[in-house]
Amino acid sequence: MCGIAGLLGSVEPLVARGAVRRMACAQAHRGPDDEGLELRQFGSHTLALGHRRLAILDLSPLGHQPMENPDTGDLVVYNGEIYNFWDLRTALEQAGYRFRSRCDTEVLLRAYEHWGTQCLDKFRGMFAFALWDARRRQLFLARDHLGIKPLYCAARRECFLFGSELRALLASGLIPPEVDPRGLASYLAYGAVQEPLTIVEGVRMLPAGSWMVTDLAGNVIRQKRYWSFPAPDPARRHLPRATLVEEGRALLERSVHRHMISDVPVGVFLSSGLDSTAVLGLAAHGAGEQIHAFTVSFPEDRFQDEAAVARQTAARLGVTHHVCTVDSASALEWATDAIRHLDQPTVDGVNAYMVSRAVRREGIVVALSGQGGDEIFGGYWTFDGVRRWVRRRRWLRWMPERARIGLVELAGLRRPSLIREKGRDLARGDGGILSIYFSYQRLLPDRDMERLGFRAEPLGLTPSFHDPEIDGADCIVEGDVIASVSRLEARFYLGSTLLRDGDVFGMANSLEIRVPLLDRDVAEWAFRMPGDVLLPNGVADKFWLRQICREFYSEEQLRRAKRGFAAPFSVWIRGPLEEPVREGLQTVKHSGLVEPAGVEHIWRRFLEESQNFAWTPVWALNTLGHWLARTRQVCLTPTAA
Repeated sequence: MCGIAGLLGSVEPLVARGAVRRMACAQAHRGPDDEGLELRQFGSHTLALGHRRLAILDLSPLGHQPMENPDTGDLVVYNGEIYNFWDLRTALEQAGYRFRSRCDTEVLLRAYEHWGTQCLDKFRGMFAFALWDARRRQLFLARDHLGIKPLYCAARRECFLFGSELRALLASGLIPPEVDPRGLASYLAYGAVQEPLTIVEGVRMLPAGSWMVTDLAGNVIRQKRYWSFPAPDPARRHLPRATLVEEGRALLERSVHRHMISDVPVGVFLSSGLDSTAVLGLAAHGAGEQIHAFTVSFPEDRFQDEAAVARQTAARLGVTHHVCTVDSASALEWATDAIRHLDQPTVDGVNAYMVSRAVRREGIVVALSGQGGDEIFGGYWTFDGVRRWVRRRRWLRWMPERARIGLVELAGLRRPSLIREKGRDLARGDGGILSIYFSYQRLLPDRDMERLGFRAEPLGLTPSFHDPEIDGADCIVEGDVIASVSRLEARFYLGSTLLRDGDVFGMANSLEIRVPLLDRDVAEWAFRMPGDVLLPNGVADKFWLRQICREFYSEEQLRRAKRGFAAPFSVWIRGPLEEPVREGLQTVKHSGLVEPAGVEHIWRRFLEESQNFAWTPVWALNTLGHWLARTRQVCLTPTAA
């Protein structure tokens, strides 16, 4: 895991060197072990590549980046892990290639030399990289299948820039810190900026599962999606359950085994849930070394504290268990610190920061996470919720819109106002899976967005506040709600919130987080299941994960309802965090970006209804305010200019 940065175009060499050096320094937390910068000049054009290294594989200087292919002159800066690199290396050695190091970066260079862009289909891992093709004088950039690793890009008149974090591009001094109203609108609608948009004007993310090529002047000349969700296979309805369990178990075992490859200490995140227990059980199953599991404990909150169940799981699986205790004082301090580490504003990332900080404090450099299980195995309430609303809209389709809205309002009289307004949006929608899913996922309903001064159509966004380039239509499987929701969760919530937060806040603590449940082979196996196979009627959530990993679960775990880790923000906002939250809201109100009256409405609603999720829009505005204040301050300092 590392931080990459670069520039290509008509820029003076000294300017390019200074810009990329600042970009790399802004990501020092991503790579405290080594740094590198390479500059090449081609007439009036300059290529500058920067790298910060967190040494995971081959800790020697042979893993230094930017790395060059001595036979072709190709250069690469790379962030991530290719877990099947030993298999690929063996194949390439048989084809006549020779290697100097033991790292996957050299395998990436040789794979591109041998297979060209087709190498991406052979990689199993998480990655974002930029490779200078010396023969073609082109820059080739790519990102893994689900976007586990980020890649930010900006095409300026004079050059093309890229980096692992948005803050890196701002640190270049070549990107004005201007807020993109489209990215801001998508953030307010969902609590996370929706890819490929970013919060900064002119900066976009390379979509997951895509590659792009720029010419010597930095112009984007080609872009292509190399990976898409596979279609459900109806033939899987006729396979015996035992066959599917055997397939899934083999894929998961191989994925977890690959994800354990490292030359530094590896741990496993362990909660009381099914996903992390499955990953730990598979890691411990047949392991030739002692496995270490880590649980973050909040002993002052008995409902949220998962240490007791995790301790039982660790004992049952025979692993060494470490409990990282976090009291309320530390949690509050870390929540405040997490805001200072924001790359883009987010409503959902403090949890990831707390867990990463606690585990890194124990000396762990790599941690396996159960992230992704909810999306590919069907763990969220949206799977059933969207399905129920699709059925309701069929019953209500004959009613005029006003009657539908009135009926929904009547049914929600006793519910919080935020939920009632989201219900109105559901009633107003077209009744399709996309409309229903996005209404469920929205942080702010349409009426709140209008109060803040945002409407989708004038901004050139879809009605759901997404960029038309990625509107979700390709996620819909006709006639299959469950398969569609699985793809939507993976594309939008996982891709634009969870993975980004995990990357930013893990790396803020110089911790690499690996997600074996999102291995390409595992994900494709699950996505090929028709919805009625993935979640048959009447079964519990994550049906196949329960079947595949049943031996690792206790009866208590199998009975427990899903619950995510959540700090008591509602209490904190009315208590020790009230002053900084008010400061964040004031910054937003005076930013000129939103209507102040809309901010006041959201704050008043929280004060009146603080015992429900009314705190989430307040926290979203608060993180936006602190991001604005920090970004403007950083971009005005001489070192960032």
